[in-house]
Amino acid sequence: MDGFVMPMPAMISPTSTEDRLVEAFLAHGKETPVLLQALIDEAPENPRAHATRALMLTLLARSELRGPAQEAAAKAVMLLGGNGGSRADTAFIEAASAAAHGAWWAAIDQLERAITDNPADTLSAKMSHALRFMLGDKPGMLRSIERVLRLLPSGHPHRGFLMGCHAFALEENGEYGRAETIGRDAVAREPRDAWGLHAVSHVHEMTGRAGDGIRWIEGSESGFRHCNNFGGHLFWHLALFKLETGAVAEVFDLYDRKVRHDETDDFRDIANGASLLMRLELDGHAVGTRWEELADKAEARLDDRSLVFADLHYMLALLGAGRMHSAARLARSMASAPAGLSSQTLVAERTGRDIAEGLVRFARGDMGRATESLLAARRQRSIMGGSDAQRDVFEQVLIEAALRAGEENVARTLLGERLAGRGSNRFAEERLARLLKPGTRRKGALGLVAALAFAAPAH
Repeated sequence: MDGFVMPMPAMISPTSTEDRLVEAFLAHGKETPVLLQALIDEAPENPRAHATRALMLTLLARSELRGPAQEAAAKAVMLLGGNGGSRADTAFIEAASAAAHGAWWAAIDQLERAITDNPADTLSAKMSHALRFMLGDKPGMLRSIERVLRLLPSGHPHRGFLMGCHAFALEENGEYGRAETIGRDAVAREPRDAWGLHAVSHVHEMTGRAGDGIRWIEGSESGFRHCNNFGGHLFWHLALFKLETGAVAEVFDLYDRKVRHDETDDFRDIANGASLLMRLELDGHAVGTRWEELADKAEARLDDRSLVFADLHYMLALLGAGRMHSAARLARSMASAPAGLSSQTLVAERTGRDIAEGLVRFARGDMGRATESLLAARRQRSIMGGSDAQRDVFEQVLIEAALRAGEENVARTLLGERLAGRGSNRFAEERLARLLKPGTRRKGALGLVAALAFAAPAH
């Protein structure tokens, strides 16, 4: 044999370690890291195995994992050079190297090349989807997955998982009807498709259907018991629906038993906890000492700067716990220092630093300037990554700041847009009622800054 050439994913035995690894990754299965290590142990000369490790470490967005990710990518490159490989393998390995060094857009380009050369490569498809999600590339996420599904061989066993990716991309692009239909079909086709289940929950959130959302998640819990910490994120969605219905005691119960039961320092888990506590506090509910463990973990990540999305949720945790010095330090870093990954420096410049500044001003009670800062960031807020539902906590803080600053025109415009999109929304309805109360403090609009902010959608 002239070189190590990976078999086509569609031709791999369903019982092979690699096939089980890919399926676990698609399913957000907790067994994924164990299977990855097993694959590396079984075939240490397999360059794709090491490239997969590099990509998975990159997705964790932790500064201490940059070195191991780069080492894994370098090993993959070395093995490929010594053994040779297909064009698809080469593109996949080049993607891993680019991603590990912070060049995420270049990594996406290589993953798309890998898909073109090997349409059955569902691992590349999911990796492209994940990186685009973290970069806030909503249109690209939809274009990519629709191309993948067109190219995918008929009868491919992973079609259900990819349909779930399609449903999520549709939802993030505002195509809620198609997203719900395809998401439900994905889950029916592949019961382990937690991402598809999650896509339908997003539709419920963005269309103001809390009751449907509660029934969907509570009736589907068996479909995500296999999950890693992504299962906690689905319970976060359930908590949002419960909060919308006013079931506050159940929200706290979900927070303690499901959302933050394990108290990890994964940025996704901290984001779940911090954004839920902020929503509770904006509604006037005391959260006790729950901020403290989040703030401890956030303080340990002040210099990480791997992902703006993570930084801003660390900021919520720090401010929630009253750690103003640490929060101000993080805000200064976001305003003046390069991000840990090159792909994130521009994100910080265009939206992250203004949001960070706005959050600090909000915590200090400077509502007028908080409103200005948060409005300035609004137009490009989606580039921080994450979902519309996740970023909505910053919209809620903006609305609350505008109300407290007496910026009636700003608040009314934001609330009207919210109700127009969601139909029913308790958060908006209660705040509109506050605007109508006698004695409400009122001021004029903020002028040009506000006008520009409203000229483009916030999502």
